[in-house]
Amino acid sequence: MNRNHLRSLLFTIGHIAAQAALAQMPPGLPGTFSLGEGITVVDDTDPFTPNSFIGSFRMETRLYHSNVEERTSPTTLRYWSSADQVLTEAASPGNPAMRSLVDLKGRWQYMLMPEGQGARMAMKMRKKKVVLADPGQGEEPRVEVTSETRTIDGHPCVKVIARSADGVWTGWVARDLRAPFADLQRVVGTGDPRLTRRMTEVQGFPLEFEWVDANGVDRVTCAVHDLVIGTVDAGVFSLDGYQVMELPGMGR
Repeated sequence: MNRNHLRSLLFTIGHIAAQAALAQMPPGLPGTFSLGEGITVVDDTDPFTPNSFIGSFRMETRLYHSNVEERTSPTTLRYWSSADQVLTEAASPGNPAMRSLVDLKGRWQYMLMPEGQGARMAMKMRKKKVVLADPGQGEEPRVEVTSETRTIDGHPCVKVIARSADGVWTGWVARDLRAPFADLQRVVGTGDPRLTRRMTEVQGFPLEFEWVDANGVDRVTCAVHDLVIGTVDAGVFSLDGYQVMELPGMGR
């Protein structure tokens, strides 16, 4: 499997890897720089667009190679969203949970440092977006909305299959829910626009999905849990009690 396609897919449904990379950057970096492998980080100057998904959920993602689960799997993403703010918490085996707060309207993002015995720290930087090299080139996925249905956590879902030369994505989509795909892409500023565009045509929120590469070697599974729609306590996004430090070279 092309790893850039896998990374693009994961960035579309969650910004775990991108935020982890930003959290590990040394201070003093310029506004635009490369992370290698066709990945560039740039200042986000896109116009503000309110989030369409308001609520929270927990998403568990598992990665397999030759039917063996990878060492860093599973990754758990907790997600809270208001109209103009997004808080995420990403955790994987052997690594501390990383929390990120993004202010879409003010174009700031904060990496909330793991709590120790000292003060609570938040590293502040101008909002960045991660851009993949030529993510929109190539074949458009072929999306099929099947007649198969099942109920997940009380939400009626339909089976959707997206096929491309890279592999097959199979998801169970809750048609009564707004999907966070477009919001997630704005938060990170990346993802495969081909899949995002086609999945936007299929209204709804995939509560479970599996992606298998064309060679049948790599596989990703994902499931959404603890889904709450339409309400988030404003205190979730508060920085009260945090000592905020702006990273040199990452501000205005």
